[in-house]
Amino acid sequence: MDEELIWGMILGSSGLLVACWIWLGLPTMICPFHAITGIPCPTCGITRAFSSLFHGDPREAFLFNPLGLSVLLGIAIYLVYAGVVVVVKLPRLRWNPLSAKQKATLRLIVILIIAINWIYLIHHE
Repeated sequence: MDEELIWGMILGSSGLLVACWIWLGLPTMICPFHAITGIPCPTCGITRAFSSLFHGDPREAFLFNPLGLSVLLGIAIYLVYAGVVVVVKLPRLRWNPLSAKQKATLRLIVILIIAINWIYLIHHE
């Protein structure tokens, strides 16, 4: 199974679909959590960040959701990597399995990053 080809196609086609949706000016979904509580959810602003990035304003995209922008840029980097290794048939990058302690540490780091981003979103709304 060629994970880079599969994930590249899924992420690439999803990105194209979102870009076309924004380009056409179609309505976007209202965040149900924000609508009910008045508090932004950890992913609030990602659609606006994508739209700002699509329109060439990375600073505004960062202000809408710093973590969302980071994820979008990470996906873009992955798509370039996947495209190159699939087309040129280069060896794929693979990670060694993580130990239980490494997995726990990684989970904690991810939770902290999401929490810090959420605090930012709450205070900058």
